[in-house]
Amino acid sequence: MNFKTEASIYILACFCSFYFLVSSCGKKEGYSNSGATNSYNFVYVGSQGSSTINSYYLNATGSLIVAANAISTGGGTTNINDINASADGKFIYAANKASNNISCYSIDQMSAANPGTPTSVSIYTAGAGVSSIAVHPNGKFAFLTNSSAISDNISFFNINQTTGALNSADTTYTSSRLNATELAFSPNGNFIFIVNRGTSDISSYSVNSVSGALNLINTSVATGTNPEDLVVHPSGSFLYTLSVGSNRVYNYSVSAGGVLAALSSAYLSTGSGPKKIAITPNGKYLFVTNFTDNTFSVYSVSPTTGIPTATGFSPVAAPVGAGVFSMAITSDSNFLVATGDTSAKAYVFRIDDSTGNITQVGAEVSLGGSNPRAIKIVPLTVVE
Repeated sequence: MNFKTEASIYILACFCSFYFLVSSCGKKEGYSNSGATNSYNFVYVGSQGSSTINSYYLNATGSLIVAANAISTGGGTTNINDINASADGKFIYAANKASNNISCYSIDQMSAANPGTPTSVSIYTAGAGVSSIAVHPNGKFAFLTNSSAISDNISFFNINQTTGALNSADTTYTSSRLNATELAFSPNGNFIFIVNRGTSDISSYSVNSVSGALNLINTSVATGTNPEDLVVHPSGSFLYTLSVGSNRVYNYSVSAGGVLAALSSAYLSTGSGPKKIAITPNGKYLFVTNFTDNTFSVYSVSPTTGIPTATGFSPVAAPVGAGVFSMAITSDSNFLVATGDTSAKAYVFRIDDSTGNITQVGAEVSLGGSNPRAIKIVPLTVVE
């Protein structure tokens, strides 16, 4: 059998599996054979208090359909603080902060029986207080922030793109900064940025796309008090950091060499108790969850200056008693999925592309576990 014949059989098998996948997830039209490219989304939510992951299929109307509930992160793991995925969406990784390790799961998105269900693969040792995990856009490397004073460093792993395994490169990057909390790559993967809660600043590095090696650009760029989250604009030209101690978003430009500089409008106010920040993949809108006053701050983003401006309807009230915490946005910028840390529920909102306003759709979903503080949306793109 030649390569072309094998490839044809493989593609046909995938298409057949996909038909059953979308049918079992409630997509009534099934495989359309139209030649169009369509995207489907799986949502993974990690509960910090119960160390479990729930998985869902997000359908076209914004409803979350259960794929699997209460998948354990494994023996000897506690306190999920972050979830991320491999570049191809075949594997997800949960950062277990209290147990200093990473749980890896395989995701067979083409399975007709259990679409989107995580299957445990292995557990990998990380640094003390592992807080977040980011996968390089080329899918070859993963970086972790270890926020405990014992470590205060960044761990580096090679990723086996066939098995999803994290292979330690025996390399850690240590700086004089404290409590590295969150990290994010530039869209092209040339740079990585880390927010340091303890020293209230941002560190930036260039990334070697072949070896994964980091080279320091700037140890410390000042930001507001106790920054905990950040996001890079899809253009790669701007960066936004969430300062939980100041109730502000701080705005920066990113030069061609990865150097950060404050924008002319250096910061803007959020609601009370901000927790997470996210931007639509089309770069038009910026969102912040405000835990204390249970609202979303919504900002429109200038495509030329990168400066966010609060919309006229911001803040948007979250469901009563939710205590909104984490959120993720679909790759088409149509939906925002948020977790309620107080209610232990998930909520879906439709994003109005012309205004940025968000409206709750579908039914809220009880997550079972406590303190759901990690969420990741993994898209599956298929030519139908």
